[in-house]
Amino acid sequence: MGTTSAWRWGNIPLPETYLIGLAAGIVLQVIASWRLAWPAWIGHACGWPLILAGLWLVAWGVRAAADVQIERPNQLVLGGPYAFSRNPMYLAWTLVYVGIALAANAVWPLLLLPVVLLATHVVVLREERSLERQFGTAYRRYKISVRRYL
Repeated sequence: MGTTSAWRWGNIPLPETYLIGLAAGIVLQVIASWRLAWPAWIGHACGWPLILAGLWLVAWGVRAAADVQIERPNQLVLGGPYAFSRNPMYLAWTLVYVGIALAANAVWPLLLLPVVLLATHVVVLREERSLERQFGTAYRRYKISVRRYL
């Protein structure tokens, strides 16, 4: 991995399912405030570490995929967090999403999270079919050796 391509900022995904879910949750929170049942400091104490862990995982994934254009890959990314999860970016954004909801002391985004995860799973299945068509046996071997999420 060359130093000039160590960070490909275009590889930072902003998954629409998470953005829409979080935006809808925040709008609902503004319209009908529904706070978590504990003091705000607990939400901050739990939320900020999740946000930071998620952003760290995004950075690690971007670094691992520096030589690949994620939107149109010409090779599989097998290193970094991709050695442990086929979808580390989605895991990262789940951490960020939950962390934001906790830090904001907001119930609505958490209630929408199952819908976000289901919609994301549909996207993941479509991406997997595309990768299997493109990379064939190499991707099938990767699927066998690395879990989809955790």
